[in-house]
Amino acid sequence: MTSTSALYAGLHDALPELMRTFRDPWWIIGSAAMVLADIPNVAPQDIDVLCSRRDALQLREAWIDHVDAAYRPADETRFRSAFARFVHLPMPVEVMGGLELMTATGWRPVQVHDDLRLDVAGHEMRVPTLDEQRRILLAFGREKDLAKAARIPVSPEHPHVA
Repeated sequence: MTSTSALYAGLHDALPELMRTFRDPWWIIGSAAMVLADIPNVAPQDIDVLCSRRDALQLREAWIDHVDAAYRPADETRFRSAFARFVHLPMPVEVMGGLELMTATGWRPVQVHDDLRLDVAGHEMRVPTLDEQRRILLAFGREKDLAKAARIPVSPEHPHVA
């Protein structure tokens, strides 16, 4: 199974539970969002979900039997959230509830200011606009995030977002 087909199969299986469980706004971010926004030649390894802390804890409770308890996300000094990785789907789902990023001025919430609504497997879901995806990846600042940000075309309406 290609990473794109695994992504869509994973979303097909995950979205019904996400829709049932989540009460607050949430987004698919990272490489999965890039694929959903038609950025070519991106191979997601997981489905990153940005949501509220409350929703992340509710999903963890709903999928408690599927939590990868041994997994530890990289860069725990740079990021903090109510994190869980679920591995029972065609592609792992990583949920980051109330994600915060350590900046020069302290911990700051990761927020999406503008998004696109997409229909996937009959469910409406949201991804950040391309400008927002680039902004978030640049803020993350890791080499892999900067490389992803560089793949997103700069929109003529927002040439300063680069």
